[in-house]
Amino acid sequence: MKLPNLLSFVAGIIIFSPILALTTNRTLSNGLQLIIEQNSYGQTTAVFILIQGGKLADPPGKAGLGYLVTRLCLDPPDNDFLKNFMKNGADIRIAAKGDFLLISIECLSSDFENIMKLIFRTFSQPIFSSLRIGNLKENLKSNQKKERDDVDSQADLTLLETFFGASGYGASGYGTPVSVESFKGEDATNYHRKYFVGANMIMSVVSNLDPDLIISIIESTFGRLPRGESCQIPSPKPIVPDKKEICLTKETPSAFIAAVFPLPEPTTKNYLLSHFLQIILGQGPSSKMWSLRTEAGLAYETGSRLILMKGGGLLILYLKTMADKFSEAKEKFDLKLKEVAEKGIKGDDLEKARESYRLSLYKQSESKIKRAETLAIHQIFGLEKIETHLENITFAELEAFFKNVFNLEKSVFFQIIPSRGNLINEKSGSE
Repeated sequence: MKLPNLLSFVAGIIIFSPILALTTNRTLSNGLQLIIEQNSYGQTTAVFILIQGGKLADPPGKAGLGYLVTRLCLDPPDNDFLKNFMKNGADIRIAAKGDFLLISIECLSSDFENIMKLIFRTFSQPIFSSLRIGNLKENLKSNQKKERDDVDSQADLTLLETFFGASGYGASGYGTPVSVESFKGEDATNYHRKYFVGANMIMSVVSNLDPDLIISIIESTFGRLPRGESCQIPSPKPIVPDKKEICLTKETPSAFIAAVFPLPEPTTKNYLLSHFLQIILGQGPSSKMWSLRTEAGLAYETGSRLILMKGGGLLILYLKTMADKFSEAKEKFDLKLKEVAEKGIKGDDLEKARESYRLSLYKQSESKIKRAETLAIHQIFGLEKIETHLENITFAELEAFFKNVFNLEKSVFFQIIPSRGNLINEKSGSE
């Protein structure tokens, strides 16, 4: 890299570093927690709204209700509203997670005030008519089917149910066909009145706009929500099931193999250590599982992912392989896990993980919505001084965490394999 380019690169890190960015924290009079981070890169604004409770707040037998209410809170009330909204071109997404419902918004900074006024209009006074609820029931059922058809989504859902049982953590955010059919206007109204209130919300905004202007816009809109109360629901902890092997069959030409480990509740230190293990074990060419993809040629994808909730979480190590390589891949996967358990980790693993996570924080500045998401989630998990903890974690702490988490006796082995007919066809075609 030439010197001018190197200087530009370093300057970019300094300017956009989330560690050095100016962050404003404010609690509005109605209890809404507002986090604002200035980012002058581009004339856009990203907003992340968390409604505390998430899947845990769905009443018994009403799984998916939180998602339905969130969706109706963004439903255009009339054609004029829809035309005005589409003219602004905002990108809006919603989801139901274990501890919170989320709404993400990306728009041009010049449209930010108008967008927030439009969204607040439907957010504060949604229409819970039988017709609208009926239409969304079909939408939720369609999403349930997509979730079952997607291998990764089906794996996550099955594993959450395995470790968290009948609690909200173990349910689909889209509910079930039975739960969705039970939804009534009264259910949606009561849910909205209880949870869509200021004291139960966290909002993060990453923008080039002046923080005082952002505060003024939010106070004039979401600051007018009733105060209400913050959601207080006990967080379930993962329980290792008696059945340690789960196998599902699916009409697919490939196979999914995974080992799953329960994680403790995400204190600031545990949160970072969980990400360190994710990096060390399954992220990129230097990870422990990578050789299954390169040297043995047994997988077209290997990786790791985290599912984190307030009560704990899951670390998933996985590989994806073609059906005719399933048996050999499963054998080598099991051997690799035993090898990692026996050899453990080394000091340079810590430094690689620390550097990789540090770079991920810098990269977030390139995506305002990702940065807004991180700020909101750190707030809801109660994480403090994460950059300080990042620099101070020792190898002894990482090694102790590794030994506690990477325990094959506490893990669950999970696989999704083709039906026997597909498996035979794949083998025949490879001969």
